[in-house]
Amino acid sequence: MMVTMRFAFVIFAAKLSMMVPVATSYTVGNGPSTSTGATFSRRNMLRTTLLGGAAFGAQLSRPSVAAAAAETKVRAADADLIRSTSDGYHAALADKDKFVADLASETPSATSPLPPQIPAATFQKLAKLAHDVEKMEADDFPFVAVEYAEHAGAARDFAKCARLGRIGENGSAEVALDYAQRCVLELEEASVVLDTLRRAIDL
Repeated sequence: MMVTMRFAFVIFAAKLSMMVPVATSYTVGNGPSTSTGATFSRRNMLRTTLLGGAAFGAQLSRPSVAAAAAETKVRAADADLIRSTSDGYHAALADKDKFVADLASETPSATSPLPPQIPAATFQKLAKLAHDVEKMEADDFPFVAVEYAEHAGAARDFAKCARLGRIGENGSAEVALDYAQRCVLELEEASVVLDTLRRAIDL
């Protein structure tokens, strides 16, 4: 094993000596001797090695075509979620009186009339795609998303209170109706903010 490694080192050294010629000198007329210098210095070789390694590392760090396509697909799905949820808000608010009456009734519908909740991670992934729109700059996208989440969360809380408003000693139809109306107000605010976020990611 040691013999093989020593032989390989000798071959490597021989190749290296061919790449790095020894400096020579010559004399012009009666003047002093002038050195040509080595064509490839150790510094140049090290620089070439480092640059080559950096270029190779950059190629490895670049996302593959498959990874880029997968990321694009995920972003498209997130954008579709924003759009479909925005449409859901408009559908829920199309008939506010019916929405309030159903939410405050003694026998509310089994399915929630509220649009689905949008995860915070969805907005985080779409923030880099946002552009300036009316009433919002692209850099404010994450903060506006937080504002939307606050209104959407408040609407869900009021919806739960409306369904439970008739229960208990202090429960009544009036209490349930009041919570249902508050829910609609928060839904309207959430819908307006979400529409702004939607425009910011639409091309």
